[in-house]
Amino acid sequence: MKLIDVSTMKQLEAAADAGGYSYEKMMIQAGTSLARLVHERYQAVTKRRVLGLVGGGNNGGDTLVALTELNKAGWNVCAVLVQKDLRSQPFVQKLVESGGRVYDVDSLERELKETDLVLDGLIGTGYKPPLKEHFVGVLNVVQKNLTGKTVVAVECPSGVDCTTGESSSNVLKAHLTVCMEAVKEGLIKFPAFEYCGELVTVDLGIPARVLGKFDAGDRVIDQELVRACLPTREHDTHKGSFGRLLVCGGSVNYPGAPMLAARSAYRSGAGLVECALPERIYETAAANNPENIYTLLEDEDGVISENAAGTLLKRLTNASMLLLGPGFGLEETSARFIQRVLFSPTVKNKSSAIGFLPTGESPQMVSASMDIPLLIDADGLRLLAKVENWFSKLKNEVVLTPHPGEMSALTGLPVSEIQSERMGVAKEYARKWKVTLVLKGALTVVAAPDGKAAVLPYASSVLAKAGTGDVLAGLIAGLLAQGARARDAALAGVWLHAEAARLVEKDHANARSLLPGDLVSAIPRAFASLEK
Repeated sequence: MKLIDVSTMKQLEAAADAGGYSYEKMMIQAGTSLARLVHERYQAVTKRRVLGLVGGGNNGGDTLVALTELNKAGWNVCAVLVQKDLRSQPFVQKLVESGGRVYDVDSLERELKETDLVLDGLIGTGYKPPLKEHFVGVLNVVQKNLTGKTVVAVECPSGVDCTTGESSSNVLKAHLTVCMEAVKEGLIKFPAFEYCGELVTVDLGIPARVLGKFDAGDRVIDQELVRACLPTREHDTHKGSFGRLLVCGGSVNYPGAPMLAARSAYRSGAGLVECALPERIYETAAANNPENIYTLLEDEDGVISENAAGTLLKRLTNASMLLLGPGFGLEETSARFIQRVLFSPTVKNKSSAIGFLPTGESPQMVSASMDIPLLIDADGLRLLAKVENWFSKLKNEVVLTPHPGEMSALTGLPVSEIQSERMGVAKEYARKWKVTLVLKGALTVVAAPDGKAAVLPYASSVLAKAGTGDVLAGLIAGLLAQGARARDAALAGVWLHAEAARLVEKDHANARSLLPGDLVSAIPRAFASLEK
């Protein structure tokens, strides 16, 4: 789904109108598409009684058109006009002519009792707090009479600011929000997102030549987008066809992190997963994860030693992808290990250079120009942050997967500032660092080096647990190992991760009891969801 800010959407509509595709045509297309969607989704689960809340904005017009079309399709429809001067509106007259009923707001409570679906076309995308007293009264009446009713918001739930995400205390919570042409940016911010329910878009019919001028490339991550991101899998293949992932991580305090990542990578379809980990935790890891192959790294008191860098670099010669960081810990010897791995003299990866220096240059703090993708996660990010100007030295295809705390360590920004403008911050630093950035958390953002971003419309306490980030890192890394580009792997990985969480949550009576391993087990079903 496209993602757009309110001001750009207004410019787009104005340009379409000036080019001959009138506001009236857009409204008719929007309302017709809305009616079709409502009919398809709800005809079998409702009594086909629908009430439209009609305000004076474009979404009110969309609602009137939709009611007229639903009336033609056999629904029992009525419109409640919140302003008396709306009776002269042409779309009101068309609704009356089609046999639809139209009432003033005085009849709202009576009519609500007779309906089972509400179309919320009361307040549109131009809303700015505070809510006017008249609308507060209308929404209060609706709130008191919502039991057993489905609410479909037209463009946005009434009472949310589609630019900032700010919400009125009287906001009308929707089960489904139908956005015209694109999701408005404020709807994928908190607290507005909590009131939207499922987000979908319908086409306004605006000519492609006009749409292209206003499309910045930002998206809401959905199934259609993810399907296009997955690497292809032919039947006439072997394990070598699907990549060789090298996962480097673990410590005596965090032995499970690289194992979760490795298991998740296998579930993503990776052909072979090799784990490079401290020798001290090998027996435990191998006993519980027989699928992996293992490289034992020299350790100091159970954490990866600086001296193990040479061993890992040798293993990279056969790898198609490196995941670095899960369960490292923050000891100084591990910090030096990462620096030596990422900023070392040249190492050959079969026929091409995977390392890192032109001959004669100092190996100190010079980037590893790997010819394989690199994903840095967890403690690896905090250790990377200690290297001055690290982003100017990494020149291979890099994916970073920070949560807000790790993003703060990398940028120096307070967590509160990052959280207040997640999408903007992610886009800024993806451009600056020339990386694919996955800013984790509620409404995860994937930002690419070209400044384009996508937001995952998902937030749940299911994923607020140690180890779930390792599962996500493994998913993305596994897709990268199979040949997916960085942005595609990140988009697909975060969606599959969230879908696995959704499925697991449905399976359990209480989400707080879920384990990260439950997510790994649900990944096959998440892939299956894409085939529906």
